[in-house]
Amino acid sequence: MAPDPPVPTRRAAWRVAVRESLLGAPAWLYALLTLTLLSAALSAVVIQDVARHQRTLLTLADARTAAFALNAVEWQARARGSLDADLSAEARACLAELRRFTARLEQLSREDLLIARVHPHTPGDHTLNRQVAAYTGAVQTLLDLIARGQLEAAAQVDDTQVDPAFTALRDRISDVRAAEEATVEIGRQLTLLLTALTALGALVTAGLLAARLNRSLNQARAWHAEARRQREREERDPLTGLWNRRSLQRQFTLAQAAGPLCVAVLDLNRLKAINDLGGHGAGDAHLTRVAHALQAALPEGGVAARLGGDEFALLLPRLTGDQTAQLLEDVAAQLNAPGETLPPFAVGVAPVTDVTSLERVLALADAAMYEDKEHQRAQAGRDTRLGASVEEFTSRLEQLETPQEVLEEGLGMARDMLGFQGSTYLERQGDAFVLTHLDGEVPAPMRGALGQPFTGRRGLTAEVIEHSATRWSNDYPAEPHVLTSWLEAGLKSILLVPVRYGGRLMGVISLLHFGTWRVVTPQARRLTEALASRLGHTFEQQAALEHLRHAVQGGLLALGAALEERDLETAGHTARVVTLSERLGARLGLGETALHALQQGASLHDIGKLAIPDAILLKPGPLDAQEWEVMQHHAARGHDIAHRLQGLLPATLDVIRHHHEHWDGSGYPDRLRGEEIPLAARIFAVCDVYDALTHPRPYKDAWPHERAVAEIRARRGTQFDPRVVDTFLTLIEAQRAAQAGTAPQVTGVPDQPLSGS
Repeated sequence: MAPDPPVPTRRAAWRVAVRESLLGAPAWLYALLTLTLLSAALSAVVIQDVARHQRTLLTLADARTAAFALNAVEWQARARGSLDADLSAEARACLAELRRFTARLEQLSREDLLIARVHPHTPGDHTLNRQVAAYTGAVQTLLDLIARGQLEAAAQVDDTQVDPAFTALRDRISDVRAAEEATVEIGRQLTLLLTALTALGALVTAGLLAARLNRSLNQARAWHAEARRQREREERDPLTGLWNRRSLQRQFTLAQAAGPLCVAVLDLNRLKAINDLGGHGAGDAHLTRVAHALQAALPEGGVAARLGGDEFALLLPRLTGDQTAQLLEDVAAQLNAPGETLPPFAVGVAPVTDVTSLERVLALADAAMYEDKEHQRAQAGRDTRLGASVEEFTSRLEQLETPQEVLEEGLGMARDMLGFQGSTYLERQGDAFVLTHLDGEVPAPMRGALGQPFTGRRGLTAEVIEHSATRWSNDYPAEPHVLTSWLEAGLKSILLVPVRYGGRLMGVISLLHFGTWRVVTPQARRLTEALASRLGHTFEQQAALEHLRHAVQGGLLALGAALEERDLETAGHTARVVTLSERLGARLGLGETALHALQQGASLHDIGKLAIPDAILLKPGPLDAQEWEVMQHHAARGHDIAHRLQGLLPATLDVIRHHHEHWDGSGYPDRLRGEEIPLAARIFAVCDVYDALTHPRPYKDAWPHERAVAEIRARRGTQFDPRVVDTFLTLIEAQRAAQAGTAPQVTGVPDQPLSGS
């Protein structure tokens, strides 16, 4: 499930509102804002210009003062008629000051930005510079004449040059000062105008933006409120108004952070009957009534949620188990219907004292709820048997005839039906219990235990073995004694059921669930116990059938031994070929039924010799052609005789009739070729010939093992099936290697074609 979209915060709403106010404004508002900013910029420029002209006024005043100071020095020198060092130094200082102020005025005139363009006037800086230069030059000439003692010439320069230059400089400074003062006044007026325009534009722009921002904020608040309402609608059950399962996780996290709590799971008992009697409208009204009763009974900070269908959950902070039980009894009393034998709901409670997952807590509460429901039904006298689907499972289980079928198919069906992930079977082998079956979604580390004996002395498995009783755990990690390997594999829930037959505990079935918790319900226990009962029954059937087979096989071996006595064969031939054929058939992958048929066929392979005259059957020397033709009829006659015996398998009759057929089609009685010959007959043929070669007969001595093996290998692909020969040679060499000694080495060659008995 995708995560819920986050509800926007107030800060996010403000950001959205401001963005919408600015990005969505009309063009004229942007133009007004631009004009306001431009007016503010022009106002700043004018203020800088006014400041520049005010500095010009100050510099003019300083220049005028320096000019008057220089004039005073010149007057003193002329009055004394001499120029001493002090007056000379003071004169030089005044000259320097006057020139510096003049340069400053020239620099200030170049810094004019705007007002000179708005209020143009005749620049006086160049004229002022010439007049300053003329005045300072005349004063310098006057002082030089006084210094040389030329007083009359100095007086003439003073009258004709110095005084007129000083007067002109003074008047020019006054004119420039007046012009600068007028410019400053215009700048002040322009500044006031631009400031007023800027303020007006700013007020209008701010008002318009405030109106748009307020409108955007109102929209953002409405969006924020609607998003909250939408999330609440998604987290609430539309029928009852309680929180739904989707939001229960968040509520559980908050409640768990606040401290210990109890979690209760309720399952209504009468909802289906109410729906059947009054329709779904009546059922909805009952669900609403239950929801209101639960909501009204909640303590402070409690949470009620509808999990779905007829299930509810309660989060009850700071309540003990007894307080929770009392609260639920009060709610049940309000909802109890007159004349109803069952309470209004079954309930399970799980206390939460440590940090854990909601899934685990609900699983534990759910398990307790199922136990309560079972107890309620038992008290009310209701039928607590398994449902129809489980009865169908039981019917299918009865069709499984062997323990292998029950373990492979039946246990898998039970595992899937009950929702478990893995299954195992511990089989009793002597005094130990060995893990012989493991299936399902079982973690890899556990699979290494297959074939290993159970060695634990404590825990659930040990209790099952000791008490021969069902054990289970809805929360395996919380058990006092656990298997470390199972715990590391993530086992959460487990059900173990004993398998008994013959009056003893013979095995343990287990169902496992990893990763999440699985509720082990009473129905699950009964179903698994039914499976264990069927498995025990098939084991008993198998043991009884095996006993019967041994009895039948014993009778057949006795009959075969009687045939040996009549045929003068080596004693034990029948028992030997039965054992050897069984081993070779197992090597070639024959099933249990096919092996049993092969054993029967090997025991009765020569039953047809009962119809062969003694003169031919007991003849010590080679048979002539006519006698050999009669002897070849024994296979078909044996098939006819055995066919009249009740209970023999078809493959048994195949061995009797076709054990003298050859791979190349040259055998008898039907001259079958290759794969046409039944496999059981091909297997027995090799074993029969090997035993005949390695043991004495009336017409031959026993061959050594090596010669017999060489002869069989030579007939590979002509008389015998090549695959059967290859497997036989591997088997017989393995047997020879495991045994001590060999057969006596004697010679003798049969006169008849290579055959068995």
